[in-house]
Amino acid sequence: MRYLTGLALIVFGAPLVGIIGRVLEDAGRKRLGKVVGIGVYLVVLAVAVWLVVSDL
Repeated sequence: MRYLTGLALIVFGAPLVGIIGRVLEDAGRKRLGKVVGIGVYLVVLAVAVWLVVSDL
């Protein structure tokens, strides 16, 4: 089940975080948009990879 959760995070979660970061940047919150767009994106990918690898 962790494998499917990790794949769902990669397919849906990471791009959604990127989109939220871009929206924040466009709304004038440049620094917060960068933090969300890059930082949280990497955290989501790291958690997803950990879930996938730990289930193998």
